[in-house]
Amino acid sequence: MIRYLLIVCLLTYSSSLKSIEVVWPTSMDRRTIHSFDDFIQPTASEKTTSGCFGMVRDNCRRFHEGLDIRPSIVNNNGEPTDRIFSAMAGQVAYINQGLNGPYGKYIILVHPQAEVPVYTLYAHLAAIDQSLRVGDAIPRGKPIAIMGHTSMSSSPIPKDRAHLHFEVGLRLSDSFNQWYKEKFGKEEAPNIHGAWNGQNLTGFDPTNLLASTNVNVADVIRALPTALAVTVRTNQTPDFVKRYPKLVVGDPNTAAGWYIEFTWHGMPKRWTALPAGSSQLPSTTFEIARIDNNYRDSMVLRKILATDGRSPGENLIQNVQILFANCRN
Repeated sequence: MIRYLLIVCLLTYSSSLKSIEVVWPTSMDRRTIHSFDDFIQPTASEKTTSGCFGMVRDNCRRFHEGLDIRPSIVNNNGEPTDRIFSAMAGQVAYINQGLNGPYGKYIILVHPQAEVPVYTLYAHLAAIDQSLRVGDAIPRGKPIAIMGHTSMSSSPIPKDRAHLHFEVGLRLSDSFNQWYKEKFGKEEAPNIHGAWNGQNLTGFDPTNLLASTNVNVADVIRALPTALAVTVRTNQTPDFVKRYPKLVVGDPNTAAGWYIEFTWHGMPKRWTALPAGSSQLPSTTFEIARIDNNYRDSMVLRKILATDGRSPGENLIQNVQILFANCRN
């Protein structure tokens, strides 16, 4: 099944309108990769799927928002020496040199040249290029770090399972810190990562990006299945809409609300502006408008839906709150 899915991705996205060039983000020779078994670093379970994207951890009950790419080169001490490369041309958005979270040392790039300006995240690094600064322009294929197994001390990664955790996705809100302070308080649990806090990032399967050397990112996102839709009543424009206009249908300037389509894992993939008087506007601030039964069980596990399979789950509620954090009166 894994080999079949990889082949489907390769066929689908290699035929898409070419928009931005993509390189493999590690020293591994891309030509040697024919299936997930060739590049995925599994967890202690030794199941290849455990290093893939989706509900793949803890007997398929915990979500993993990326791909874990194993090393292709190790030194005499068993430490990886693979270089990490920028997957696409972009800019440095965030550098974390500390071991203050499960990602360990990591770097985030943004890619304005893509049709949809996605971020890419490179985590568990042994070292990050010391010359890099936030705002630096980065060509595709530039060495930016060395693969490692850094993480916080409570969840150490042994060197024999060293890997690059690679993510690609969208940022929910520029006003995330405002939501975070109201939710957690700035003293009890300070937000040390700002707008690049993991709760403000929502990814999609990186296989869809890495399957080709040229990718139209907008096509990739639009092709993701819609598992759920919500409607929200507001006459203000979320900053997400301004940041990702290629995912928007209709005129935001005259919108009295929004019909938002989500993937099963909670990424907003398409926004339709609802004019005043639209029959789709909710009677309350926010409600579920549509659920695809094919994804209901996965959405319950992901907490996009509550355990009843009909009501909003805590992750969906949180994502909607963050998305509209700048729309409060």
